[in-house]
Amino acid sequence: MFSLLDCYNKSMETLNCGQCRGQFMVDADDIQFYSSIDIDCPKLCPECRYQRRIANRNEWSLYKQTCSLCNKNIVSIYNSDYVGPVYCPSCFWSDNWEPRDYARDFDFTRPFFEQFKELRFSVPRLAITNSESVNSEYTNQAQANKDCYLIVASNESENCMYGNWYQNSKNCTDCYMAEKCDLLYECMNCANCFGSSFLQNCSDCHSSHFLKDCRGCSECFGCVGLRNKQNHWFNEEVSKDEYKKRFAAFLWTRENINYARARVRDLDLSLPHKYYEGRNNVNSTGDYLEHTKNVSNSFNCRHAEDIRHCQDAWKSKESMDVTEVFSEFTYEAEGVICRRSMALSRAWDVYDCYYSELCFNSNDLFGCMGLNKKQYCIFNKEYPKEEYLALKERIIAHMKQTGEWGEFFPIEISPFAYNESVAQEYFPLNKGGVEGKGWKWHEREERGYQPTMRPENLPSSISETPDSITSEIIQCVNQCFEEEKKSHMNCATAFRVTPSELEFYRRINVPIPNKCFPCRRQNRFFRRNPRKLWNRQCECGGVASKNGKYQNVIAHFHGKEPDNGELETTYAPERKEIIYCESCYQAETS
Repeated sequence: MFSLLDCYNKSMETLNCGQCRGQFMVDADDIQFYSSIDIDCPKLCPECRYQRRIANRNEWSLYKQTCSLCNKNIVSIYNSDYVGPVYCPSCFWSDNWEPRDYARDFDFTRPFFEQFKELRFSVPRLAITNSESVNSEYTNQAQANKDCYLIVASNESENCMYGNWYQNSKNCTDCYMAEKCDLLYECMNCANCFGSSFLQNCSDCHSSHFLKDCRGCSECFGCVGLRNKQNHWFNEEVSKDEYKKRFAAFLWTRENINYARARVRDLDLSLPHKYYEGRNNVNSTGDYLEHTKNVSNSFNCRHAEDIRHCQDAWKSKESMDVTEVFSEFTYEAEGVICRRSMALSRAWDVYDCYYSELCFNSNDLFGCMGLNKKQYCIFNKEYPKEEYLALKERIIAHMKQTGEWGEFFPIEISPFAYNESVAQEYFPLNKGGVEGKGWKWHEREERGYQPTMRPENLPSSISETPDSITSEIIQCVNQCFEEEKKSHMNCATAFRVTPSELEFYRRINVPIPNKCFPCRRQNRFFRRNPRKLWNRQCECGGVASKNGKYQNVIAHFHGKEPDNGELETTYAPERKEIIYCESCYQAETS
């Protein structure tokens, strides 16, 4: 590990990542933060640190299991090979067990992580995070939902299926990030939208289909980059009667839907893109940012200030390397609500806590598991305040000697197999690649489905689909192609359509899918830009697009010189999209 002095001397140079062997920068702002929490420069680059955090997080791998306390059948994020006890939510939050019964002394002859692993796999774990919900058993990282199925990171939603991050939404299926939406299908990053399908990066749109980057639109079809428009067909303005005529003539078959999506992709490539998604940001870099200030290399963050290398951070300040958090002055954490803390996993309403997991409403913890409303505990053992503080300092000094201080929980001691974790989505590896690094791989049981219908035999439109489709076992189309099998490692191989799904598809007039839910979800993931930044220049004022047309829109209409400012963007240099800085893009779309 580099000392702070080494980092300072190399602050304008590069360091080598201890995992991927790539090079990464440590700048003066990083060093200042590390100094404030008394740690040396990290061993891993920001991407590998992110990978390590989310290898400790499972969102989508759900299993049938038995509660280790009440013996009831439950849905769990832990597979049958997990060696420790797993409690259903009712038992976990009850007074029927005591986490301090698992207390132990710290052994200064052994590394910290070796001892924490033993505690980690001994203390009962919460089977799934799903509270205050009704008829929503198969939901994870979720709260206050009703009649929902297979959704994660979602709250206060109703009648939603197959999606991620539904917030105050209703009747949405196969969506990613739908906030205050109703009746959406196959939409991504949408807010305040209604009665629409196949939208991406849209807000305040209704009764529209196949849109990208549109705001305040209604009765629009196949459009990109529109603002407050109505009755547009592939960006062409038409009369209200003409729009109704064209829309009525569109046959919602699987083939026509694929054609419309392909045509929108072509239109999208012909128009300029803002170099990032977001608004109201000051001195910030990343993607999907809103109301941020002094945010660096961060993604999907809102109302954040002075954070670096973060993902899904909300209302966060002065934090670095945190994921899925509400945090303040925190380093290396995932799935937490915390202040003045470091190296936490799934801990809520805590402060001054270190290297702890599944702890709640507590403060001054170090190396603890499963505690609630406790303080001054180390390895679940309670101490007087003065004794706690003295022992904490001794352990920190010990961890500095072993090189563990400042590092997050290693992937090797994760409670999940790598291919069960979120890391598999952002940093996919095959079995050999995982086991070659010494990480766990979970061999899924053979599903043994016997399909009764092949995908090519599915009705092309919903109007041709009989009620009997709900009794069929449909083979996923990706199982028909060897290359698709390889790229969709979590494919369910086959699936059923429930009566409620069939009712939804009929309501919005789309054919039933020919892919299983994991493959549909992975396809949405592939349509998102990676959480990685490249340097590009604003192409406003004169750039040859890949289709041979010469783009000079801004210079023509605004009489300005080309803007060659350097941008940090999630659009890789080799991609075809035309990239504009924010001021040029706003001028183009105003």
